[in-house]
Amino acid sequence: MKPIVVLGAGLAGLACARKLASHGQKVLVVEAKSKVGGRVSSQRTETGFLVDEGFQVLLSSYPELNAVVSLQELELRPFNSGALIFNGQELGLLANPFRHPGQIRRTLHFPDATLKDKFLVAYLMLTSQRHREDQPLGHQSTLDFLKSFGFSSQFIENFWIPFLSGVYLDPTLSIGSDFFRFLIRCFGWGQVCLPEEGMEQLPIQIASQLPPDALRLNSKAHSWTDKEVTLDSGEKIEAAQVICAFDQREQNSSENPVFRKVTTYYFTSPQLNGLGWEKWLILVPPRLGMTITHMALVSSVSEHYGADQKPLLSVSVTGIKKSDGSLVAHEVEKIARKSLSLEWVATTEVTRALPIISEEGAGFEVKEGVIVCGDRYASPSINGALRSGRLAAQSCLEKLSG
Repeated sequence: MKPIVVLGAGLAGLACARKLASHGQKVLVVEAKSKVGGRVSSQRTETGFLVDEGFQVLLSSYPELNAVVSLQELELRPFNSGALIFNGQELGLLANPFRHPGQIRRTLHFPDATLKDKFLVAYLMLTSQRHREDQPLGHQSTLDFLKSFGFSSQFIENFWIPFLSGVYLDPTLSIGSDFFRFLIRCFGWGQVCLPEEGMEQLPIQIASQLPPDALRLNSKAHSWTDKEVTLDSGEKIEAAQVICAFDQREQNSSENPVFRKVTTYYFTSPQLNGLGWEKWLILVPPRLGMTITHMALVSSVSEHYGADQKPLLSVSVTGIKKSDGSLVAHEVEKIARKSLSLEWVATTEVTRALPIISEEGAGFEVKEGVIVCGDRYASPSINGALRSGRLAAQSCLEKLSG
C-alpha cells in the first residue's frame, strides 16, 4: 500500500497527516529539519531559558486547535486579559472588566480612550460572536473598519494599532476586517495563552498522534510529482498522493517578500519582577517613534520560560533589525522608568513569520495534481494553518475515494 506523502511537518502538514491517519490512511510525513513544528519552535538556551522562535501565543478558543490537541495536556498558561499601554510617560491599563473586575477603576481612568471607545470595545466583542473561521478576510481593511465603527483616532493610534501590529505584524492594519472580527470573537471566547513548556509543544502533541513510522526527519525533498517524491539523497518514494505543506517560495530568494518579519529580543534581570508588569502584554504605539512593538514578561505566564528563578522578558520589533539589542534595552528601561541592568539572553529573527495574504482562499490549491496547503491559503494564523491542513486532507480523501 503506497502512503500519502506529506511534505513538511509544520502545523499544516501535521494537521493534514493527523486527519489522514485518523481515517485509516497510510501516511508518511517528510521533513527536512531535525524536529517538527516549522515556524512554531522553541529551544533552551545554554543558560537554561526557554525561548520561542519569536513571540507567539495560542488563543484557546481557536476552533481548529480544539479539534487536534488536548488543551489540558498542553497545560496552557493564560496571559491577563487586556494590556498595559505606554504613552511616552507612563503605562496605562486597559483590562477586560469581566476577567479582571478589580481593575475596573484603573481601566475607567485610562486616559487615551473615551467612554464611547470603551463601550464600543464591548459592543464589538458582542457583535463579533457570529463571525466564523471560514468567512473570507473581507475587502475592507481592519483600519478602515475601526474608523467606520466609530472608534476615536486617539484610541486607534494608542490601542488598536499597537495591539494589532503585534498580531498582524503590520502597523497599517491592511488585512481584511472579517478576519479581524473572527479574531475578536476568539479573544472574547477564550484566553491568550502559552503552553507551559513552550510553543513547540503544540506541534509535538499533534505529531505524537501519528503512527510511529509516519514521520521521517532530516529528509529533504528535492523534487516531486503528485505520485512520487525524490529526496536529496536520491531515494525515490512512490505515493498514492503527494501533499506539499511547506512554502516552496522560500527556496527562491529573488522573489518579492511574501511574509511579514519580526525580530524578538530576550532579556533577563532580577529587577523585572518588581515592576508590576506581571502577565500583561505591554504595547508601544508606533506614533512614539520607538523601536519596540510590544513586550511581555513570559516567565510570569509560565515559570518554565525562566531559568534559576530569573525572569525572561520577550521584546518584539516588527521587521528585521540588525542590532545588538542595546537600543531595545534602553527603550525597555524608558518604559520601566528605571535602570534595570538588563542582561541579553537571545535574539530571534523570523523572516517568515506570517504570510501576506490579500484574500482568503479555499484553504488549499491543487497544482499539477499536487495538493498544496499552508496558512497562506487560509488565514495568517495558527488556526489558518491547522484549517488548511484539515481541508487539504479532506480533499485528498475525496479524491482517493472517487
